[in-house]
Amino acid sequence: RRSSDLSLLMVDIDHFKNFNDTYGHQVGDQVLRLVASTLKSSVKGGDIVARYGGEEFGLILPKTSKENALKVAEQLRTNVSSKDIVNRSTGKVLGQIKMSAGVAEYKQNESLDDVLNRADKALYSAKNKGRDQVVVASDNLK
Repeated sequence: RRSSDLSLLMVDIDHFKNFNDTYGHQVGDQVLRLVASTLKSSVKGGDIVARYGGEEFGLILPKTSKENALKVAEQLRTNVSSKDIVNRSTGKVLGQIKMSAGVAEYKQNESLDDVLNRADKALYSAKNKGRDQVVVASDNLK
């Protein structure tokens, strides 16, 4: 509604289903909690982090251009991948989390569905390009 920048990030944990199937749902839930807390602690106060089903998260970044949102997404990806997943019952390190992200900047008069669709397409582009990376949506994607 305002003329200031606003960007949307769509984030997905790479190969989460395989991880969940291999180590079980309790460990999978631990991974989801770790990613959520890392995302929340890594963004500024006015940013919104929400789980968007399964292993996907959406982040709304008010007053953030797509260039700055790209920097935020890369920092989030780095912060998440620096964490070890540890099986709490055995103490065994199971690995690190990798994630992919798509970035879209809101355009004046654009619908919520359009900006969400562009961010989602950018996310799937990141996954198709090999995962563990961030892709910025092109302005003409719908």
